[in-house]
Amino acid sequence: MKKISRIILKILGWTVECGCPEGNKFIIIQAPHTSLWDFVYGWLFSRAINIKPKFLIKSKYFFWPLGPILKMLGGVPVYPSKDKRFVSELVNQIQTSKSFILAITPEGTRKKVKRWKTGFYEISRATGLPILLTKIDYSNKKMHLGNMFYPTGDMQGDMRKIQGYFRASWAKHPEKYYEWPPVD
Repeated sequence: MKKISRIILKILGWTVECGCPEGNKFIIIQAPHTSLWDFVYGWLFSRAINIKPKFLIKSKYFFWPLGPILKMLGGVPVYPSKDKRFVSELVNQIQTSKSFILAITPEGTRKKVKRWKTGFYEISRATGLPILLTKIDYSNKKMHLGNMFYPTGDMQGDMRKIQGYFRASWAKHPEKYYEWPPVD
């Protein structure tokens, strides 16, 4: 699948600027998330660098015949509940697995939001997993793995740094992304 994904991306004019990340347990976050194409390119990107992350998606999309396809691709249904058991069950699954890669779009929607969901951060803190910042840059047709980010426990400061990494100009629809000022 690695070669096929790289060929498809090359035909579409995309460049993959990285190798495979180190380790077999981490959380990938990708922003801006402004289009359904983010999933398509993100899935191809992950296969091109030879990883198979699981990804969170609203449970309403797990209907026949889409549900089995989403599960086969790595989809994990998220139920619209305020119940915190989902995060604790996911943390337990991560801790008991030999390898676990989870891809999350922290905006939680393709609409413009000023506040990201923090579940990825909570999962990272509870499991000790690093957060891999990824970039799908539509303006330059480049895909890139950023650095691993290790949360310090200062959620506000860490979120400012993480959000400061991402740029609206990378988005398919830049007007749908709220850009945070860069943080050194």
